[in-house]
Amino acid sequence: MAFRNTRGSKSSRWKAPAVIVLVIAALVSLLLVFGLIYTPVEYGTVALVKRFGGLTGAVFEPGLHWRTPFVDSVVTIPTVVQSYETSDNPEVSGADYRDYPVNAQTVDGQQINIKYTVLFRVPPDKSVDIVQNVGRPREVVENVVKAHSRNLTRLWAQSYTAEDLYSGEGIFAYEEAVGQALTEEFAKYGVALDDFLVRKVEFDDEYINAIEQQQIAQEAIQTAQYQSQAAEYEKERQIRLAEAEAERTKLLAQADAERQRLLADAEAYSIQARGEALQEFPELTQWEFVRNLENVQWGILPGEGLTPLVPLPGFQDQQEPSLLPEPTPQPTPTPTPSGEGE
Repeated sequence: MAFRNTRGSKSSRWKAPAVIVLVIAALVSLLLVFGLIYTPVEYGTVALVKRFGGLTGAVFEPGLHWRTPFVDSVVTIPTVVQSYETSDNPEVSGADYRDYPVNAQTVDGQQINIKYTVLFRVPPDKSVDIVQNVGRPREVVENVVKAHSRNLTRLWAQSYTAEDLYSGEGIFAYEEAVGQALTEEFAKYGVALDDFLVRKVEFDDEYINAIEQQQIAQEAIQTAQYQSQAAEYEKERQIRLAEAEAERTKLLAQADAERQRLLADAEAYSIQARGEALQEFPELTQWEFVRNLENVQWGILPGEGLTPLVPLPGFQDQQEPSLLPEPTPQPTPTPTPSGEGE
């Protein structure tokens, strides 16, 4: 009779699952050890090494870093720019940290609400001191960003009039002053201020109506001033036109006087030339007298008693007499017959 060895078959049956379990346990152990030894750091953050509850001062930049397992742990701190914003509806804001507007008073007693945004960040080289002295990001916002920004915006508003904060230039000056003060305060804690932005300054409705009426009055004054300047300009223009017209008349008169002088000089020269010609040729007087009788049909002849009107012959068809002496005709020789002399 043959018997089978059942003990050996049972041991081989359990050997394969045990190997699988051991392999899985080894992998899990390796992963746990790897996770405890190596620490990945994401971009935009730093990891502060903590040992037995205290910070060692080591700062891990983004990447993969080794640390002592079961002894060291890390505290992750964001180093990107973060925002603290005040608005009427903080729940719908997209800022990292949200709050309500700051109520303040101007130097002339006007109540205002200031809505602003603070952009800040934790420098990597200051992160250890900030965490040790202030706390993690939420404590930094509460104890540094919120406390100082709300306080300084309220205090600096008391240095400006409502009119200054109502206009664009005044808001820019106020924004720059508060930003400079916040930069100095944040630097005491190691926090870096990137920007301070005033989004809106709200006034009471009564003050806004008063400002609008004042602006309307100023615009009316400016319009009147412009009209006055326009009238003064038109007056000056008319004066300049009159002066130009007077100068033109003066120049024309001078030109006409010069023309008359030239004509007079020419006439005097003509008379002088005719006088010299008459002295040299007296016959020219008779010639001019006869020439002037061309269109005369009647003449008055002086005499004793009656003064007769005598018709004068027309000179149009008559040949003008020559004032030069006519040459004496020479006698024509009589021809002698050829037979008489022989």
